[in-house]
Amino acid sequence: MTSLMLCIWVLGVFVTPDLCLDKHVTAVSAKCFLQLRQLSRVRRSLDDVSVETLVHAFVTSRIDYCNGLLAGAPKMVTDKLRNE
Repeated sequence: MTSLMLCIWVLGVFVTPDLCLDKHVTAVSAKCFLQLRQLSRVRRSLDDVSVETLVHAFVTSRIDYCNGLLAGAPKMVTDKLRNE
């Protein structure tokens, strides 16, 4: 038997009926990884300060956006943002 997990996208956050943020954290991790891969393609053309600025602009801003929702999330969920 398969169950259908409904999920909606509200203001850039995936919300499931059980308010589990696992899907949201997975999506944020994937987007951050994509941004890092794109930055790696132009890394040789930039100085260190520019790369650092771009990482903060693209990656850190994605993690910081709606991070208040993660305040009560289980450590298992928030660790995905560190490890992936």
